[in-house]
Amino acid sequence: MGRPVTESTEPAVAKPGSPHLSRALWAAFWMYGGRACGMVWTLAIVAQLGIADYGKYAMAYAVYSLIGSPLDNVFVVRSVRESEAHFLADRATRYLLGVALMLVGLALLEVNYVAAFGLFVSGGELTLKAWESRPLRDGRPHRAAQIDTGRQFASVVPACIYLFVVPDPTLQTATMILVAPYALVALGVGPMALRHRPGMPGSPRVIAILVGETFSIMAGVQGDLLLLGWLTNDTVAGYYGICTTVTLAIVAVGQTFGMSYNQVLREGEGNVAAGPPLKGTILLGVAAGALVLITGLVMMVVPVVPQELAVAMTIMSLFCGMRTVAMVFQAVLYNQHRDGVRLIANSVIVPVKLGLVLALYGLGAVGAAIASVIGDALLMAIYLRVLYRKPVSEEPAT
Repeated sequence: MGRPVTESTEPAVAKPGSPHLSRALWAAFWMYGGRACGMVWTLAIVAQLGIADYGKYAMAYAVYSLIGSPLDNVFVVRSVRESEAHFLADRATRYLLGVALMLVGLALLEVNYVAAFGLFVSGGELTLKAWESRPLRDGRPHRAAQIDTGRQFASVVPACIYLFVVPDPTLQTATMILVAPYALVALGVGPMALRHRPGMPGSPRVIAILVGETFSIMAGVQGDLLLLGWLTNDTVAGYYGICTTVTLAIVAVGQTFGMSYNQVLREGEGNVAAGPPLKGTILLGVAAGALVLITGLVMMVVPVVPQELAVAMTIMSLFCGMRTVAMVFQAVLYNQHRDGVRLIANSVIVPVKLGLVLALYGLGAVGAAIASVIGDALLMAIYLRVLYRKPVSEEPAT
């Protein structure tokens, strides 16, 4: 992983009738390999350190999500819709920002574990995504998923060996081992990314909108976990953390399906007709939700699984289905340059969702799951109206 990364000199050209669903499923196969590594890691922490330590880890990871993901979203969106020259300049900037955050994280290692973890992983993900950006731009999410899964495997295997071999393992040391491969990624990606001069990724207004959009998303997806942990305890946060880990892993198929249309949507200037078919998108969401529903129902009949966790997982099946559909819609909105729409939509659901968590915290993870379902129902309704509402001139006269 420390070797310099190479890429083809010419972007891939999409062929008419490209099998978008097969690409998405192949990407999901690789992505789920990475998610399987994540589930092994989750089970290892719970088995060796306990559910409370997993709750602490989940909250620390949530802090990363509030830092790294919003910063990276600027580059994610621009990489699929801007010119080749802007893409290459953005990629160099993305890499340099990632390295800078990793160094700041290292400097804070002896000061604050949560801050150090959040900043180092934020930077590591930025350098990794710089590597993955070319295949994603070309509508080949399966290739990016292969890179990501390789990194996850390289992280989880040695960290799990530490947990099971070393007497009295600690969460801090385990997570330090977990994030170490990011340093190798940074060394390998540098020669490719820095071949081009860095540049500003858009105007200050565009940057603010794109950062704000993902901060709102993460505040809704991870902020509820932090709020729940603060209102209750690490164990309840651990239950809800497991629910979100499982559902967001399955939601990834919606993201890969939408990404497989990046090139044709860019060439079609974001026309919804060039993107994923609505019927196929809905069916994909139903299938994703069914997987979580089955998981929750199975958990209900397993005696060792806490009832609170099983019920919350069952409820989260509705969240999974709707979020899968919303991720596909999001890919279309990226290419339509409707950044303000996404920012407003995701900002609207944050206070609703967090307010519901506050009102329902007495139900623990079950209350947080109900809040997630209501919040995503609102988000999907907004996206549907924006993308598929017919103009007034096309509506039949009454």
